[in-house]
Amino acid sequence: MSSSPLKDFLTSHKDYIIQKVKDDMGALPRSPYLEFMFGTEEGHRRFTVWVDFLIRAALGKPNTFFTDQERVGYYRAVQGFKLEDVSNVYRIFYKVFWELLQKSSSIEENANLPNLLKEIEQLNNILFQGFYIVANSFLRTREEQITEKVNQLKILYEFTHEIINIFELNEIVNLILSRMVSLFEVEASVIALCRNNETPEIYGNTLEQETRTFQPIIEKSWREKQIFFMDEEGDISKDVAQYLLKRLVSVPIHAHGRFYGILILFNKMKGFKFTEKELSLLFQFIYIISVALENVFILEEINLNRQELRLLANKIITIQEEERKRLAADIHDNLAQSLTGISYKIQLCKELIKKSPGLLDDQLDNILKTINHTIDQTRTMISNLRPHLIDTMGFVPALKRQIEDFTQETGIKVIANLPKRVNLSSQMSICLFRVAQEALMNVYKHAEAMTVQVSLQKKDGDIILVVADDGKGFDMSKGTFLTKNQNTLGLLSMRERLEAIGGRLVIHSEISQGCRIEAKIPLKI
Repeated sequence: MSSSPLKDFLTSHKDYIIQKVKDDMGALPRSPYLEFMFGTEEGHRRFTVWVDFLIRAALGKPNTFFTDQERVGYYRAVQGFKLEDVSNVYRIFYKVFWELLQKSSSIEENANLPNLLKEIEQLNNILFQGFYIVANSFLRTREEQITEKVNQLKILYEFTHEIINIFELNEIVNLILSRMVSLFEVEASVIALCRNNETPEIYGNTLEQETRTFQPIIEKSWREKQIFFMDEEGDISKDVAQYLLKRLVSVPIHAHGRFYGILILFNKMKGFKFTEKELSLLFQFIYIISVALENVFILEEINLNRQELRLLANKIITIQEEERKRLAADIHDNLAQSLTGISYKIQLCKELIKKSPGLLDDQLDNILKTINHTIDQTRTMISNLRPHLIDTMGFVPALKRQIEDFTQETGIKVIANLPKRVNLSSQMSICLFRVAQEALMNVYKHAEAMTVQVSLQKKDGDIILVVADDGKGFDMSKGTFLTKNQNTLGLLSMRERLEAIGGRLVIHSEISQGCRIEAKIPLKI
């Protein structure tokens, strides 16, 4: 085999060339590419491989070098590096090579100088062609990336245009499921939605067996609100690069600090390709989906609130009219009749003064009894409008009296767990009293209960009133149960009364499992 002066030269000076190129490139302005090439083990290894391939190319075997440079152009473009930074390796290597060549005394003494010059010319051509391959591969990859991005933006635009014009949840979900299946080329897609932290609502055409198979990862993703991947063997990972082929991808749907559920892509048996690129695109769809769901839920809440406000307004009007009617009846049946009786008796007394003064004492005693009875009736009417015990003795005694009256009037047993006293503002006291009053009345009218438990306690900075019965309960599985059942207007009024002073109403109920009402008000409001 004939010797190669250039090969011998490059081989003997390889370590120096690598170090010198590294030093010269280190003097360039910092860039992500330089950090990769000379700040990481992989980058340094790649540069050493590049020099080895170049030496082999100089020996007449350039194909390996050219094939490698085509891959380099592709990967550097995908990694997001700049072409001018990549080209610096060629420029500085060429500079270092010529500087070293000019300083080398062995070149002047080389007896085979014509062959050396010919090999140097070949090396120049190899370097030029290698850079051309890198640049061409780099630019072609960038063009493909741009085209792909344009296509993705077009798909995202069309999807966004479609979804923003839909305001019905089922239609939105069907659109999402169909688009995800076609776009990511999977067999099926499922959405599990979170509504008020209740049990997830599952949307999608899945077999029961498949649901059981993927249940652990779905529950894990739902619980931890993180993305998970399952490979063809059933192993689970959070790293998208852990497996090339996935059988299932589970991604949380959230935006603006709110969790809406999870989106699942899966194949029944074989895996599908899902890499960082597909994940990045999916995240963009997830954001659009979350905004669309947020809009739908907000509209649902607005419509629900409107229905509730209409019901409350109607109830307030009805209550006002009933209260006026009751007051009119009380005044007519009690006060008016008592005052009329007093008037007649006074007229009688006037007659007795003239005819039988001795009978005046008895008649005046009757008048005083009638007046005292009328005063008691008036106090009862005032107490019904606002319990005077709240102002005179405090909230707890007033609540105890209310419970005693309730038991006497209805025969329903009430187990009370109340403190001896509690310091509350007048606003809190009357609010909680009315809630307890309304809750007990609901038990009497609707619950068909035998026993009621009433408790009051301070916990975690809140004052909490609980009214729980063992009655028939009701179905709370649908979010609109308050507006669909006229019997729940009392619950609406309780909720509005509490929210007006910064409190909140928590309701727990199931069919045949009774009902539990919790009224919570922060003590510092």
